[in-house]
Amino acid sequence: MIKDKDKILTCLQQHQKDFFDMLKEFIELESPSHEDKETSDKCSQFLEKAFRELGFRIERIPQSTCGDHIYGEIGTGEGSALILGHYDTVFPLGTIKTMPFKMEDGKAYGPGILDMKGGIVMAYFALKALIELGLMPEKKIGIFFNGDEESGSFCSSDIIIEKTQNYNCVLVMEPGINDFNAIKTKRYGRGTYDIIAHGKAAHSGSNSHLAISPLMEIARQLLYIEKWNDETEGVTFTPTVVSGGIAGTCMVPETAYLTMDVRYQTEEIAETIHKKIMNLKALTPNVRLEVQGKIDKPVMVGDKELYQKTLEIGKQYGLELKGITVGGGSDGNFTAAAGIPTLDGLGATGEFLHNSGEYIHIDHVPYRMAMVAKLLQTL
Repeated sequence: MIKDKDKILTCLQQHQKDFFDMLKEFIELESPSHEDKETSDKCSQFLEKAFRELGFRIERIPQSTCGDHIYGEIGTGEGSALILGHYDTVFPLGTIKTMPFKMEDGKAYGPGILDMKGGIVMAYFALKALIELGLMPEKKIGIFFNGDEESGSFCSSDIIIEKTQNYNCVLVMEPGINDFNAIKTKRYGRGTYDIIAHGKAAHSGSNSHLAISPLMEIARQLLYIEKWNDETEGVTFTPTVVSGGIAGTCMVPETAYLTMDVRYQTEEIAETIHKKIMNLKALTPNVRLEVQGKIDKPVMVGDKELYQKTLEIGKQYGLELKGITVGGGSDGNFTAAAGIPTLDGLGATGEFLHNSGEYIHIDHVPYRMAMVAKLLQTL
């Protein structure tokens, strides 16, 4: 007698071509977080239609600045698991022309294929296999796909937490790493800060001696903060934007800006670092320094019981799972901090997320999909 686990894997292997056909279509619907809502909503509509056809009862959650969020339910009764993912990417419109979807040498490439359109399509086919085989659990399964995760989930985090209250656990289909066996059991938290230097403007040729340069202040702050990376364990300080002045003008500007991304391993150290950043002082005489920002994403710690269950299921498909810690955050940070058992990094494996070489491993896909399907069946 063929066991359920083998039926699931065989079904998913038979759907391999369908998987990549759907993934190609999904990737070619470009969806940067906030660049063009109408374009992003073509992507959300694609997901709405696909999961509705699987039998999900779909709720579209309208947004004004990003693509609409998609929530869906299938089944009745107790909520077993909510599948969480985002369809927005970091790639601007037009990237598909220079970074087209392609499959070669055991890898599939395309903007957002690893982070995380591949993971969403994996969830779709994991569910499709259970439905086709008559193996869906007698519980409710949910999906939530948002359009603003890459920019911080400021339009969706509260909604995500609200929806997950109706489920026993959350499975995050964010990517793994370049390792068949890896899933993410801990993620750093994040704070985002703007440092604004206010100086005195002057003509850069005739009166440069009268200027008080905010650009030099930002430069000094960059060098000062750089030392913190060596001095502080469990925290990273990464400048992401520096700006000031107008190109083509002979002017020392009045104001200059620095944006910084801070990642931290524990909530305790986060509070200490937050106070340290907010109390930064100007390093240039007569410059006024203004600091704005907050801790916007809590630390994620994966649920041990859920991880152990997944570990045992993974072995059935040849995966010797290992939990890893990563600096990047996800919406799983919010659900874990809200007390909902969460497991992350269940999606595709590959490398170079947010990079022009982003890819997934083709041969890993059916086994990791089967693991997710079997997990959904048993929760």
